[in-house]
Amino acid sequence: MHERTDDVALDLAEAARELGVHYQTAYRWVREGALRAVKVGKSYRVERRDLDRFAQRRERGTPPRPLQVRDWDHQVERLYAALRSGDERAANELVDRLAGSGVSPVELCDELLAPALRRIGDEWASGVNTVADEHRASAICERLLARLPARRTRVRGTVVVAAPAGEHHALPAHMAAIALRYDGWRVHDLSTDVPSSDLAAFLQRERPELLVLSTTMPNPDTTAMAHRAADELAIPVLIGGPGRRLDELVAAARDF
Repeated sequence: MHERTDDVALDLAEAARELGVHYQTAYRWVREGALRAVKVGKSYRVERRDLDRFAQRRERGTPPRPLQVRDWDHQVERLYAALRSGDERAANELVDRLAGSGVSPVELCDELLAPALRRIGDEWASGVNTVADEHRASAICERLLARLPARRTRVRGTVVVAAPAGEHHALPAHMAAIALRYDGWRVHDLSTDVPSSDLAAFLQRERPELLVLSTTMPNPDTTAMAHRAADELAIPVLIGGPGRRLDELVAAARDF
């Protein structure tokens, strides 16, 4: 283990991770002069002592108010256009700007990514888009989700997020995992198509406080089997589906 020293310098991405914010937020603080940093080449370096002092000031003061988006329809239209054309750079810039302005991952998923993806999916169902178009948009959104910031907060408990056997849509489960992790849960994201027997064995081993099942095409048999496995261990179950919002999931999870 390396001993921490006050003269260690971190790059801005490392500093952002320690502060629990998006890189663009840390960059904005540097540009505003709130966070002291030295530019080395094309990047910034933050001294450990300066980072610690800044963190202490944030704890004592009032955190910056997040951006209040007045027109989500316009933002959805911009993301949809980027996904439809495969312009990943434009999609990255849009999400980074909003996340860097303090918009939470939960709100970004509920108000931006989910509506844009729903529009892509509707056009695929009507024959306007091809499977290839839909898969490209989904792949871009997978990478957008990976860019969303985390934060340091108290741990509420452990939750398992899974899509049952026969369910092949991974994005809703990943969004649920990100939302719950942001709210302080320790998350085991099992992704899609998890056999009921394997899910039961995993629950038996990990003993989480909560199970979240993600379904886009509900299958009563598979969800019933998952319920039985969880009930045997007295684990509450929440089931997500089309039209369900992540802020509702987060609120429901807090009740357990």
